[in-house]
Amino acid sequence: MEALAHIASPEFAIAFGVSFVAAALHSTVGFGFSLLSVPVLALLNPLFAPVPQLLVVWPLTIAIVLRERHAVEVRSTLWILAGRVPGAVIGVVLLKWLSTAELDVLMSLMVMIGVALVVSRGSFRRTSSREVIAGVASGTMAMVSAIGGPPIALLYRNDEGPTVRANLGLVFAIGLTITITVRAAAGEMSWDEVLIGAALLPAVWLGLRASRFLIPRVDGPRLRNAIVIVAGAAAALLLVRGGFNW
Repeated sequence: MEALAHIASPEFAIAFGVSFVAAALHSTVGFGFSLLSVPVLALLNPLFAPVPQLLVVWPLTIAIVLRERHAVEVRSTLWILAGRVPGAVIGVVLLKWLSTAELDVLMSLMVMIGVALVVSRGSFRRTSSREVIAGVASGTMAMVSAIGGPPIALLYRNDEGPTVRANLGLVFAIGLTITITVRAAAGEMSWDEVLIGAALLPAVWLGLRASRFLIPRVDGPRLRNAIVIVAGAAAALLLVRGGFNW
C-alpha cells in the first residue's frame, strides 16, 4: 500500500510532530487540532490531510469528554447537533459544486462573521437558535475542510474552561461520527488515509497528556482570548489557502 511507504518516510516524522502539537493545543483550548494540522500536512503531502485528521481527532475528543464530563451540558449539545446533520449534508453538496479555492474563501468568511459577532457583543449569550446556527456552520466546515471547531468555540467563548472543552468535545465526538460516516459513504475516504491516521494516534495521545501541564496556565480570560485568536487564525489560513489555489 502507498500509505506504508509514506509512514516510513521523513515526511511522516514531521506529520507526527505536527499532530503532537495540534493535539496539545486542542486538549488545552478545546479545539484547534485540524486548524493547525490540516493546512501544514496538506502542504506536506495531500495524503496526510484532511481525512487522517478527522480519524485521529475522534478518539481525542472522546478522551477530553471523559476527562471533563462533570461540565457537560446535554441540552446545549443536542441543539448544536441538530444543526450538524444538515450542515454535513450542505458540506457534501458544496464539495461537489465548488472548487477547493471557493470552499476555502467561503469557510473563511463564515468564521470572520462569527468572530465579528462575538467580539462586537460583550454580553454575547448562548441561545438555542444560535446553537443550531453554530452547529450548521460547524458541520459544513468539518465536511469540506475538517476544520469545524471555530463556530462552536466562538459560541462558548464566555464559558469556563471545563465547560468549553467538555461540550466542544461531546459535539465534536458525535459530529465527527456523522462527518466520517457521510464522507465514507460519499467515497471521499481511502484505506491509505485510514492507515496513516492509525499511525498518528500515538502522537495524539502524547499531546493529550501534555495538555495536563498547559491547562492551568491558560484557563480564564486567557482561554477566551485564545479562542478568538485561534478562530481568527483559522479564517486567515483558509483565506490564504484559497488565494493560492484560485
